[in-house]
Amino acid sequence: MNSHTQVIAQTFMLALSFGTQLFGPVVNTRLTGVGFYKLGISIVLASLVFAFGLDFFMQPRLTNLEFGYYAILIATNVVGYIAHRDEKTWPMWLLYTVQVMVFILLIFISQHGQNEFNPSRVQFFFMTALLLGISNYAMILGHYYLVVPKLSEEPLIYTLYIFWISLFIKLTFSLTTLVWMAPTYLQEGATAGDGYMYNWLFVSMRYLWGYLAPLVLSFFTFKLCKLRSLQSATGVLYIVEFFVIVGELISIYLVSQHGLIL
Repeated sequence: MNSHTQVIAQTFMLALSFGTQLFGPVVNTRLTGVGFYKLGISIVLASLVFAFGLDFFMQPRLTNLEFGYYAILIATNVVGYIAHRDEKTWPMWLLYTVQVMVFILLIFISQHGQNEFNPSRVQFFFMTALLLGISNYAMILGHYYLVVPKLSEEPLIYTLYIFWISLFIKLTFSLTTLVWMAPTYLQEGATAGDGYMYNWLFVSMRYLWGYLAPLVLSFFTFKLCKLRSLQSATGVLYIVEFFVIVGELISIYLVSQHGLIL
């Protein structure tokens, strides 16, 4: 795995981990049972350990502070997985607060380690984490209706509202960048980026697969939720998650290679 691929994979896995962690309390575990919480934490831990492994072998190497943040996050999520019950007590809320704060510190310090601090890339990371996190959360929540069939459709609809907000926030910033970059990257004969043809190819895939497809499919999901056809809605959410992942991987590639926040 070359260094560029490592950066893309590490950024993706860290964003997925943080986003899934952030949206953990959206649905009360008294409604879903503790199993749903543990499923979410399992995804957080798996992606976090993967990000740590990639970060550990990248250049420049992890600082002691970054290593400590990873250790805190892994340890607190293991504790949460073991100790959490259906009722979320104040120690669990405290644990969640610590996890989010440490994640934010890790993100800031890791971005600062890339030669110089870049606020735009930090902003991009948080927007990516929001979109990845909420799409992943909606997908596993939809899947959990197979476990708790009597669960109301309202939590899933509420999650879709958050998904749309996250999508439109990132799309707004993306379109702003697109207007700014168009003369340099998308005019005929452009040599910046990957070249005229490939620039159009990547930008087209980013918008069609990463924004348009998830938006259209999420509205189908919303309609299916209203009809209480939750198994069908879950199937569509798997496809939404696939397109979001593809779109965000393209977006992370464009940022890491060319500094384009799309």
